[in-house]
Amino acid sequence: MYSFFLDTRLIPVCLHCEKEPIMREIFGTICIAGAIQAVLLFFALIIKRNNRRANLFLSIFMFFTAVDALELYLASRGHVLSSQPYQVSIIPYSFVFGPSLFLYSALMTARIDRLTRRHLLLYAPFLVILTANIILFLFFDTPVAPRAVPAAHMIIGGGGFIFEAILYAASLRMIHAYTARLKEYFSAIDTLKLSLFRAALAVLFIVVIVFFLSLISEGGVRREYKLPDIIAVLVSLGLGFAFALMAMIQPEIFNRVRLMEKAVPGDAGGEPSPKYEKLRLPDSKEEQYARMLKELMEDRKLYLKEELTLQDLADELSLSPQHLSMLLNVRFRQNFYNFVNAYRVEEVKRKLADPACTDGNILSIAFGAGFNSKSTFNTMFKKFTGKTPKQFRADLSA
Repeated sequence: MYSFFLDTRLIPVCLHCEKEPIMREIFGTICIAGAIQAVLLFFALIIKRNNRRANLFLSIFMFFTAVDALELYLASRGHVLSSQPYQVSIIPYSFVFGPSLFLYSALMTARIDRLTRRHLLLYAPFLVILTANIILFLFFDTPVAPRAVPAAHMIIGGGGFIFEAILYAASLRMIHAYTARLKEYFSAIDTLKLSLFRAALAVLFIVVIVFFLSLISEGGVRREYKLPDIIAVLVSLGLGFAFALMAMIQPEIFNRVRLMEKAVPGDAGGEPSPKYEKLRLPDSKEEQYARMLKELMEDRKLYLKEELTLQDLADELSLSPQHLSMLLNVRFRQNFYNFVNAYRVEEVKRKLADPACTDGNILSIAFGAGFNSKSTFNTMFKKFTGKTPKQFRADLSA
């Protein structure tokens, strides 16, 4: 990702600059350490069984992160020199990083069920540019177009950053839609919503934009090692490691998400959708099921089950999950997630108001009501009451 910034032909000049030996040493140390860690994470992802198809693309990302870091290390030591003034880097990293994280996101969110040639065409620009660079490196020894250096950097480097940024933006949009859709099927989504991955991807998107603007401001060539170079490499490697480490602890979610995709019709969002019209039942039937649903939640307190899903509730009603989703969105104007967690909040409110629970731990009460995450509990409690749990308890005591 970063190699496009550095004109390796100018590195020997930098190596003899007395002003920057410390920066060069720090830069090289960071790069070689990053390369070693990236290789280790590459193998760890290859052998991990959970989310194996998605992790294949994340392992591709880590492999080229290792190669990129190694190339930068060798360049900082003067061991890698470009034979052409118009050659930037043999490997166009942006054109492999972008597709790899995009396909990882698509598989994790079940936007694609199986890979096709159309999906793999995202790597076509990478293969074309890589082939062209290899040919230039091997067969052209004469500086054919020295004035083309900035233009080549702008076209290959800048174009790569734009391509990468577009795919990251598409991935973020896909994860956002996926998170909204989770709320139509699951009552607990913390292990499924990829929030850390989305946050890291958003930061990486910003970093790529900054790289692009820096490339433009430098006129296509970075001639010295500066503090921003070290910061940029640290951020890039750090985000790469964050992606890999998150994938290592991420439980298997693909099969669960596929069940959701089959069960939930239309678009998520908690508002009646035209797609639900085909699932409408006679008014009397809908009223009957709505009444049965309220009885199940109030009398049997099914919301106390932490991992309650749309399918579980549909089975209790002897109703298809598609029709239950319609009932929630049309009759209750809520998605499944908000519907269930509203009952959990009411349960917590009752417990907090109970004199026998005056000294009870709020979080323990929340977990007893079906919540399995402190952050989710606090968010949902504030959403439905307008107060934090502590504020609510304090008002009761006033």
